[in-house]
Amino acid sequence: MKVIVQKFGGTCVESEANQLLSAERIMEAKDRDLHPVVVVSAMGRQGQPYSTAEFVSMVRRIDPDIQPRELDLLMSCGEIISTVAMAHLLRSKGYETVALSGGQAGLITDPYFGHAHIVRIEPDHLLAALQDGYMVFVAGFQGITERHEITTLGAGGSDYTAVALTHVIQETPALPFGEELDLEPLQIFKEVDGIMTADPTTLDQGGKGAPQTIPHLSYDECVAMSRLGSQVLQQQAAEMARKHRIPLVVRNFRKADHPGTHVGAEPSSSADRAAAIVDQSRLLVFDVAPESPRLPQQIEERLGRERLRYYQVSTNAPETRFAVLPLKYRDMAAIVRQVLAAQGVSAEINARDFALVSVVGEALRQRLGAWDEQANKILTDAGVEVHATSRDAISLSYLVLETQRRQAVNSLHQTLVL
Repeated sequence: MKVIVQKFGGTCVESEANQLLSAERIMEAKDRDLHPVVVVSAMGRQGQPYSTAEFVSMVRRIDPDIQPRELDLLMSCGEIISTVAMAHLLRSKGYETVALSGGQAGLITDPYFGHAHIVRIEPDHLLAALQDGYMVFVAGFQGITERHEITTLGAGGSDYTAVALTHVIQETPALPFGEELDLEPLQIFKEVDGIMTADPTTLDQGGKGAPQTIPHLSYDECVAMSRLGSQVLQQQAAEMARKHRIPLVVRNFRKADHPGTHVGAEPSSSADRAAAIVDQSRLLVFDVAPESPRLPQQIEERLGRERLRYYQVSTNAPETRFAVLPLKYRDMAAIVRQVLAAQGVSAEINARDFALVSVVGEALRQRLGAWDEQANKILTDAGVEVHATSRDAISLSYLVLETQRRQAVNSLHQTLVL
């Protein structure tokens, strides 16, 4: 049995027309004698009746302070609705289908509501459905704890669901009654042609500066881009794909023949070009005074335990500067203040005033210093002030004012990528 896991983002299922296009991608896989396992996100975005954002707005109109457990229970409904709708659509076209929640598909998580981690997968129900010839639809973004409480997997968590299910099928040599399993590369369907050289909503369109689809990305490049702000693949999903060497392709659900971006062992960049410029907007930034040299590490540990995505960035001042990514459905500033208070620290939080702009690519690996020098010159010539920096093996990041983010992205993209 040849199996393919296909994941469809919220835009892919937000309207009847888009649902029909997504159904075409599923039926095309079936036409190739593949057995689809389909992971579905909630329908659409803010303002649309079955979107996760709309569910959250509904309860926050009652009172903004909702318990994380109840918030997860509510947020899981969007994926369940869209999963049932898509399963029913394919059944209406003559296919045998079954819709499963994340828990029914066997995704067992820790009890960290709002940003749970998958701890193991019990795929018996899913594998039995495949064995019986069903086209299986799984609600993304969710799992259950050992106590059968519903959890969610963080923003973009349906990607995490899809990679996890691909991994467990990859590790399953045969179905319960002995039929061997073969697995196609994971397909991630979005509303874009693939992973782009920069965010199209940030970059100036037209001419030489227009973003381009990246044909290939290495696992390391994909993880770096996800960590630094790319919205195309969730960071946990990218890290799991790298750990288990899971090949995947990011494709446009509207285009049957577009190749998309393939993520695997092959890198994107040539010896003299970066893969992409990634930007993360509206960060919360605070400084920690240098009186206690152990304090920054203690704060890092607390931020990590709270599962807050943060960047420790370097400045010319003696203070240690942190930039923290805002959470989608919770008050990040309040959480950061609680973390600081637990360490006996008070700090001024500059909320949403800063952005992180990063250069990413395998080409940086051997000459990081030279790339940093060139990027700094580009930003200086463009009139962009750098307030702090960060680097790793294949990325360079620059903290800039939010008001200068677009200028920084466009200047770096035109010179270092194209």
